[in-house]
Amino acid sequence: MPAKKSSSKPAASPSGGGGRVQRVLLALATLLVLAVGAFVGLAWYYAGQIEAGALRLDHEQDPFELRVAAVGDGEITLVREAGDTRLDEPGILGLVGPKGYGRIRDVREFDRDRVVRGYVPFDGEIATGDLVRFDKAWFPGDPARSMKIRFEDVQVRAKIGDLPAWYVPGTGDTWAILVHGRTASRAETLRALKTVTELKLPALVITYRNDPEVPADPSGYYQFGVTEWQDLEAAVKYALNNGADHVVLFGFSMGGAIVTNFLYQSKISDEVAGVVLDSPVLDFSRTVDLAAEERRLPQALTDAAKLIASLRFGIDWKATNYLSRIEEIEAPVLLIHGDADKSVPVSTSDQLARERRDLVTYLRVPAAGHVASWNVNPDKYDASVRDFLSKVAVKTAYTLMSAR
Repeated sequence: MPAKKSSSKPAASPSGGGGRVQRVLLALATLLVLAVGAFVGLAWYYAGQIEAGALRLDHEQDPFELRVAAVGDGEITLVREAGDTRLDEPGILGLVGPKGYGRIRDVREFDRDRVVRGYVPFDGEIATGDLVRFDKAWFPGDPARSMKIRFEDVQVRAKIGDLPAWYVPGTGDTWAILVHGRTASRAETLRALKTVTELKLPALVITYRNDPEVPADPSGYYQFGVTEWQDLEAAVKYALNNGADHVVLFGFSMGGAIVTNFLYQSKISDEVAGVVLDSPVLDFSRTVDLAAEERRLPQALTDAAKLIASLRFGIDWKATNYLSRIEEIEAPVLLIHGDADKSVPVSTSDQLARERRDLVTYLRVPAAGHVASWNVNPDKYDASVRDFLSKVAVKTAYTLMSAR
């Protein structure tokens, strides 16, 4: 009798459809892991760039990226040697050379790697063949060298250590205290000191932790006002102990963050009669966002990098968002910001001006880059500072007389 045929079906071959699906899923999973790994790796790398570009102490001079091709007859020809310095930077600028300092003005001829600009020597000599660099400060060195203004070297005692400062004598009991920005020197503030001294206000141009002549912050990093406000507080106490009844605070770039956090944190902030902020860092997170946008990084990658940076380097993004507390500001503010700033977003100053119209006078300067509003329009800048200081001084004097 013939054997019965089996009714069972043969097992699926490993090379059948089920196996192909498994291989596709495995490949997709592998690609997903690789993509996540690459994303995390990029975020980790950019977190390191945040640390290197913003937090890490930097006392190096900017490189000499330009060479003098010709100089004389009230003009200078510069050619690019390296880097990406904008040769047609608007406004007036200083020019630093190995043996001299000059001042450049209007653009007369320009192409991609060559520019001819108006030129006036200031100190020493800049000669054909010299390597040079631009300097927005315009006033080099100390007040005596740059403006023939008499000053004294003084020491402000703070918890971090002694803080060297320039004291410029004046009349009256309202002092101006000027705070430079990150990696800058006290010379950055001299553009405003000129108007302060014309009004004969006593002035104190300060240093703070992490400056070359001052001890470093315990973190070893710039803190964008989180700790530096204490050094400003020491300077305000110095002024109050030496004849000041009130102070006007000037903050440039990160100096603006220091001034703003002082207003929030210090028990003596009620001694502030007015505040001048030039290109202030009012939200460090948005400042980092702007740098990422300049690099065309996706927002998701930037957000991940900031999260990693907070874990690796201790950044407290909430603590450096000074816009979150602007309802606490009580002193009148003169706010100055260029609309071409590619370092600190002008939108943060726009927000402060919009939400505190009751206190803020806003000078928004077209075509001006970071801390370059004075360079682009010095007459308007000086007039705005002069008008503001005059009003603050009158108000303070009237308040004091009424109290007596």
